[in-house]
Amino acid sequence: MIVLSKNHIVAVSGLMAAAGLLSQPLSAHPHVWSDMRSDILLDDQGRATAIHVEWIFDQGYTEAATEGMDADKDGIYTASELQPVVEENIRALKEFRYFTAAKANGRDIPYADVTEYGQRINDQGRLSMVFVVPFAAPVDLTTANFTYKIYDPDFFIAFDYIKGETVSAIGNLPKGCAVNVGVLAFDENIEQTRQELAEKPVDWQPEQPQDFGSLFAQPVSVSCKPAAS
Repeated sequence: MIVLSKNHIVAVSGLMAAAGLLSQPLSAHPHVWSDMRSDILLDDQGRATAIHVEWIFDQGYTEAATEGMDADKDGIYTASELQPVVEENIRALKEFRYFTAAKANGRDIPYADVTEYGQRINDQGRLSMVFVVPFAAPVDLTTANFTYKIYDPDFFIAFDYIKGETVSAIGNLPKGCAVNVGVLAFDENIEQTRQELAEKPVDWQPEQPQDFGSLFAQPVSVSCKPAAS
């Protein structure tokens, strides 16, 4: 069982290397790839109350994370068999704000604990992890500058939105408001950082906490036009 925490660098790489599952050199970041979906959940008043997240992990991580989890040896991973994995991951991710950096007017939005979550093997045989990050209080999208990114700060796991899919607002989106998914930032400094990370050994960690993953994460925002007077 693999836990996504500060120790996931050693845990994931060690298991995957032992199993011969790493298609990339051990000295290259990222080590795990995940397709991603996310949606903004709204209440009846059009306020943002949570972010719904789905991560669909690559085949190598799927095999390593589910090793030994098929309790009845029938070749099928049931929700109950995968439950210990997702429970451990949700507990570990809390320390890192569930890899979900939501802000209102530039300040971190306080979260309540994640209680809605699950895991399954999808039709492509890949591990899909779904969870809902609830806000401690609703956010008024018409008055707050609302943004979020989803990423692993260490860039050990690369999260990328599924090509061709958009982020949705589920619920009563206020009139005049729209959800926007920004493009990835790019400049010479960012590209240099990417190259430097790719050359780091698997157990490398910076002396001071960094936020590398943010450089490679697409921002999501909600923009609202002023109401007509």
